[in-house]
Amino acid sequence: MTTYRAELLRARSRTTLVFLVLCIAFTLFSMSNAGPQGHPPLWGFREVAILTATLLMGRGAVVAANDFSTGTIRPWLISRPSRLSVFGGKLAASVTVALGAAVLIGLVSYAASELFGEAATARDMAVATGQFALACVALTIFGHAVGVLTRSVPAALAITIAWVLPAEKVLQGRSETLDQWLPGNLLQDFTLGVIGYHTGPAAAVLHATVPFVLLDVVALVLFARRDINS
Repeated sequence: MTTYRAELLRARSRTTLVFLVLCIAFTLFSMSNAGPQGHPPLWGFREVAILTATLLMGRGAVVAANDFSTGTIRPWLISRPSRLSVFGGKLAASVTVALGAAVLIGLVSYAASELFGEAATARDMAVATGQFALACVALTIFGHAVGVLTRSVPAALAITIAWVLPAEKVLQGRSETLDQWLPGNLLQDFTLGVIGYHTGPAAAVLHATVPFVLLDVVALVLFARRDINS
């Protein structure tokens, strides 16, 4: 809990505030463009959701890798009883920030939806925000895992963005079984309101999250065993 609280305090910075403002502006811009395209503002919210979740994934990767790049991981390990507490606290803090950002963006978007056309109902906005939050949390877990594994900000960003955007698009459509296990594409379907296109809703959630969770487990095992200088 100590690491978790410390990471949340570190996240309360001007940089995080600017980042959230940019995410909100990005979302509102998409909602404002929905009307000219003949769609309600909620459509614009859904269209941009996966890109906003990708930005939060990038934040998770940067936060995880930056401690290794700057050497600040050393005092964290020295001051905490175990590496598990450090890893878990940092992951939980990144997930909390992503979840909080998703809820905040959803609330602001709901309040502003009437300005751009047909206002979304509270239920529809809550569902869309929940699906957006799932994508934010899952992709943040992915970003955190890659950041710990690579220990390099440029490498972590390159791998996460390359996988979620172009790599999965290349693999998509090669087989129905493979499509069920491409988490980035499944999360994009969720943010668009398409659930269980190839399988049931529960199985779709499982397929979209388990690969990233397993990757984080691998990252935890290596983090616990590898020397931080290796």
